[in-house]
Order: sequence, then structure tokens, then C-alpha cells
Amino acid sequence: MKRRIISVLLALGCAAALSACASNEDKFVTELKAAGFTNPGQPSTEKEKKSKKIGKRTIKSADKTIEVMVRVKGCDLEFAKTSGQTGYWLDELHVKGQEPDWPGYPENLNRDQVVKLLADNSAKPDGFKDCYKPNES
Repeated sequence: MKRRIISVLLALGCAAALSACASNEDKFVTELKAAGFTNPGQPSTEKEKKSKKIGKRTIKSADKTIEVMVRVKGCDLEFAKTSGQTGYWLDELHVKGQEPDWPGYPENLNRDQVVKLLADNSAKPDGFKDCYKPNES
């Protein structure tokens, strides 16, 4: 009987954890849509585990980063956000199978600000000229 109860509780815990993660992903997509991005892709989550030794103890922590691809002016841009925190940043440009980091990781940009960023003379990642199409939406 105890095993059955433990199994049910474990299953409920796993379901709650999965729905909470999906909920944060959905909220991020909604946040990007509110910022003017009409075409966000499917969100994905990366998990990073860290451990730090303090004296005789080891403290473990984990960060979850939600990533969503958005296409603007011919460029596939990856926006990222730490799960459970406010704000997001422009993380990477995806071009020709490469994923170079975006210089300075600009934060909380709406679509109009991204269009201006793509058009200005600021630093761009390698491969930017291969994807940028100023006449595309």
C-alpha cells in the first residue's frame, strides 16, 4: 500500500514540475508576442547544474534557461531568459549551422528595437551579413 501511495505522489510531483516548466515557456512566448514578435518558434529549455564546495559541504544548484527562436529581417535570432526571472536577452544568431553569440547580449528588446539594431552600425556576430535582408519583414 505504501508503495502505491509513493508511486502516485511521485507521478503527481513529476506532472506538476513538467506543467510548471511548460507554463514558464508559454509565458516567455507570450512575452515575446507582446513585444511585437509575431512568429516565435517552439520554446526549449536548457538546464545547467552547478556545484560549489564551501568548507566540507557541497552546495548544488540548477539554472533553467528558456530559449525561443524568432525570425526578423531574414535572421534567425535566439532570445533567452532564465526561468522564473523577469527580462530576457538576445542570445545568439543562427546562420549556416553556426550559433555565434550576440555582442553585448542586449536585453528586453521589442521588435522595433531589434529592427533598428539590425540596421545600425553596432557590432554584429559573424555571419550576420549572410542572413540580413533589410527588405524582408
